[in-house]
Amino acid sequence: MCFEELKKKALSLPAEPGVYLMKDKNDVVIYVGKAKKLQNRVSQYFGSDRNHQEKVKQMVLHVDHFEYIVTDSEFEALVLEN
Repeated sequence: MCFEELKKKALSLPAEPGVYLMKDKNDVVIYVGKAKKLQNRVSQYFGSDRNHQEKVKQMVLHVDHFEYIVTDSEFEALVLEN
């Protein structure tokens, strides 16, 4: 998936709590994160990288696609993330 497609997909996520899995082109999970609002958190990766740390910039360069799991609460997302 190209960067613009990732951004568009991120903006279409629900504003619900959940967990997201960033994957590379080989379908290997390279990052797992949790969010109070999936749409807000995941779309941050594909917006301006001005405030991103170098490790985040490098991770985003390797993201080919991502998956997400909606949870009932932020606490449930935290447990699932672990």
